[in-house]
Amino acid sequence: MATFSGIKVPKKKERALSGDEKMTGAEPTWTGAEVEDEYNEKLRRAMFYCNYHFSLRDMKKDVLRYVEKLAIFTKDEMRKFGSAYDSKTGVSIATASSLCRAGARGAPLTDAHKKRITDTFKELIEKWVEIKQPETPTDTPEVYKPTIQDRLNEKTSEIIGEIEGHYDDFIVENKTKFKPYEFLVANNVVQSQLGKYEQLFAKRKEELELAQSKKDDQLKEAYSHYKSADFKRILKWIDDLLEAVEQYRNVKKATKKARVKKAPSKEKQISKLKYCKEDKTLKLVSVNPAEILGASELWVYNTKTRKLGKYVSAPYKVLGVKGTSIEGFDTDKSVCKTLRKPEEKLKEFAKAGKVQLRKFIEDIRATEIKLNGRISADVLLLKVA
Repeated sequence: MATFSGIKVPKKKERALSGDEKMTGAEPTWTGAEVEDEYNEKLRRAMFYCNYHFSLRDMKKDVLRYVEKLAIFTKDEMRKFGSAYDSKTGVSIATASSLCRAGARGAPLTDAHKKRITDTFKELIEKWVEIKQPETPTDTPEVYKPTIQDRLNEKTSEIIGEIEGHYDDFIVENKTKFKPYEFLVANNVVQSQLGKYEQLFAKRKEELELAQSKKDDQLKEAYSHYKSADFKRILKWIDDLLEAVEQYRNVKKATKKARVKKAPSKEKQISKLKYCKEDKTLKLVSVNPAEILGASELWVYNTKTRKLGKYVSAPYKVLGVKGTSIEGFDTDKSVCKTLRKPEEKLKEFAKAGKVQLRKFIEDIRATEIKLNGRISADVLLLKVA
């Protein structure tokens, strides 16, 4: 017991350490007069202590107090920040929150640390505003109905938040049971969203590599508590994640069900076909051109050139229509001949049966010409078989 002016004063007892604190040590206290090595060591211990003992919600009070002290947000932005802090936006705020707690407890944070806090929380507010329910200033409040894209973005943010949790645990514990590929499979991550995962962690990898190279003074100072081994193991963790994302993408592509193209309707296939619907002189009417599709024979008559022709389908094919032409026909067997007396010959054609039609073209005494498939407004579609 010490004495002061003759009065006995009991010594101040040091706070007893809890069970967990016996492993991590007590949370550092700050005098403001720490030298560089002492400062870096204390900050490293403070970050470790926060990650081990506190959740983000536990640190919220200190975070709000320190951010308000920095005066980086307006009152309206502070209100948004308070709501955004509790949301799942996919933005990692563990490091910034731990820095805020240290600052609130008297740690003299550097400009680089303050910039890290500012950039992180501004990004948090921006992301939160993007996914926040839009406000509609109407007399009758509308019920917000999230779109499929909204639900997809929300699901992606939740999954990224889980990955961030594994990332933070790995930094603190220096070991992990996290298997990124199995995680992506278990959560059935949508292939179109994989770019968001890559973008986030590729950017973080770039920042870590720049800090490790010590070419950026601000990053060098912000990561001054990281040792060479820390950079190595964290970069390895990110590389494994990015590799798993690429592997997962390739598997998704390989197993993606091929889209079956819907066949166009018959009406659409024949919509551009120009043909002669009726010849009043010969008293002949064309058949429905839709009957050509899938047929094996088509008889045609050109009213202008007086040529009677027969299209025969090619082996293992059927006749079809493409634009203004017939397709799928045998170029050797599809021929036509000029009629000397069209009215008589066409009447004979109309009465002929299947057997007579087999040699109808052959029996016409005229030069045989091969058909080219083109159908014009002068061509009657006589018969389909």
